[in-house]
Amino acid sequence: MIMKKKTSRTLQAERTKSHILDEALKLMKYKNFDDISIQEICENSGISTGAFYHHFGSKSGIVVAAYTRTDEFFQDEVIKKIDSSNIKNAIIGYLCEQGLYAKNMGVDIIRNIYKAQMDNASAFFLSAERGLPKGLHQLVEKGLDNGELCSDKTADQITEELLIISRGILYNWAISFGEYDIAKKTFSIIDAYLQSI
Repeated sequence: MIMKKKTSRTLQAERTKSHILDEALKLMKYKNFDDISIQEICENSGISTGAFYHHFGSKSGIVVAAYTRTDEFFQDEVIKKIDSSNIKNAIIGYLCEQGLYAKNMGVDIIRNIYKAQMDNASAFFLSAERGLPKGLHQLVEKGLDNGELCSDKTADQITEELLIISRGILYNWAISFGEYDIAKKTFSIIDAYLQSI
């Protein structure tokens, strides 16, 4: 398949959208998402309100874009570097990366994203077609195919359960204001789950 080269206009639009998202995430470090106005995001980004709506459609588009960026990172970076010679370790490592990614974003941003996703874009976050869930599903499928995971559950069921667990860990970490090492907690809980299948 031949990939079209991006035009300078397309590249500029991508840079602008990324800049707006970066500015919104900066605001989310110290303000609740509900308290941030589109006008404030526009002022911080140096863009018009029309440009904001062109790139995001609505304020909830910021939250979706933040998770889209996460998905791209997991699809483009994390899944490629995970050593899948031991599937249980690969799954644990993959989900620990999710925790570390959240830690790098900062607990305040994660708290804001959790609040916003429940109100604004829950269908998007639950989609199995997102990059992070797809990478996890690939690992689970490989483990079932090669016998490293022995379960009467399907790859879809195991992936869903792992995502529920990892969301719970992230949520608990966020409401605890990051009081514990999220990677260690993820390792411990996911390892215990995988030992059961």
